[in-house]
Amino acid sequence: FRWHRVFDLPRLFAPLAGTNLETIEMYVVGGAVRDSLLGLAPKDIDYVAVGTTPDTLRDLGFQQVGQDFPVFLHPKSHVEVALARTERKTQQGHTGFVVHADPSVTLETDLLRRDFTINAMAISRTGELIDPFGGQQDLNDRLLRGVSTAFVEDPLRILRGIRFLAQLGRFDFQLADETVHLMQTMAPSLTELSVERIIVELDKTLASERPEHGLSQLVRLKVTDMLAPELPKLPEKFVCKSADARLAEWVLCNEPTTECVSRYAATFRLTNRRLQFLSAVIRLKDLTLTNPQACLDAMSQLGWLRGNAPNPALDTLLFEFDQTQQLPVPLVRWMFIRDQVRAVSATPFVNAGLSGKALGEAIYAERLRVLSTEISAPGTAPGL
Repeated sequence: FRWHRVFDLPRLFAPLAGTNLETIEMYVVGGAVRDSLLGLAPKDIDYVAVGTTPDTLRDLGFQQVGQDFPVFLHPKSHVEVALARTERKTQQGHTGFVVHADPSVTLETDLLRRDFTINAMAISRTGELIDPFGGQQDLNDRLLRGVSTAFVEDPLRILRGIRFLAQLGRFDFQLADETVHLMQTMAPSLTELSVERIIVELDKTLASERPEHGLSQLVRLKVTDMLAPELPKLPEKFVCKSADARLAEWVLCNEPTTECVSRYAATFRLTNRRLQFLSAVIRLKDLTLTNPQACLDAMSQLGWLRGNAPNPALDTLLFEFDQTQQLPVPLVRWMFIRDQVRAVSATPFVNAGLSGKALGEAIYAERLRVLSTEISAPGTAPGL
């Protein structure tokens, strides 16, 4: 399982320069190996040191990350170098492992604990490819396969697998049959993961090159049943680019109610901006200009008529989503109407002696008049 291939070794090992590591057995591992073999430029490069100790790395100026985890920061480039290690499952969740690292742990043993065979390869400083579990063959066959039966110990690997399918979408990777079976049996254990960890993985998937290629496996793997039973449908192809806007595309495929989104937001602790954006899209998706009062009420519910200026970040997301052409009224039209209605001032009514409820009713009536006029005869709203 050792071959010599032509790798860009200067680039792969450049972050380790400036420190004398000649006596330490050092390898590039994981995604950087996978990407190099696929002809992609690695974004992140992970390193494993074999046959050495924490004291040796500390003596070379490395800084340990945490007290109980064998990962160290290079003294100059600050890239992470991990000691070869084993992991033993001791409790539920993604972090419920006991880590063991000492000079006796071999590279192959370290690779064995990894998730997929295509991520369980290493490159030596001489350009030797170490592939004990058939990762290169699975790359050639475009298969995502678990390294060992220990795959089931970490439920996060289900979501990572979905993410890899999306990130490598141009290569059309598929899940190996036995890995599909393992993931299906693991699905109930997704509840052991923190909400934050789930969102991080789903966001990375949504931000990938072809999110639909990964997310299309959610129902098959029984993940939708566990995480988002009200969102079984997906767009055939995502139009938007940002994870926020793509989430809205996904949500709208399933014809959700605002109550559904509120429950989803509470369960997954969505940010206020994301909740406001999803709520706005849901209100606007069925809103036409046939009922001025309904339009005004919706604008008020969207927070468009408050004293503070509308949130520009939210507007940017709405304009991005408008590319999907799912809103019956183009957003640029809504924004123009919004500006006209927001221009209604309370000053003349206050000067006329109105206050309290009467003032609110007068402002509402004037806003409704301006909105109605703008709808029936754009650009001719009286007094503006």
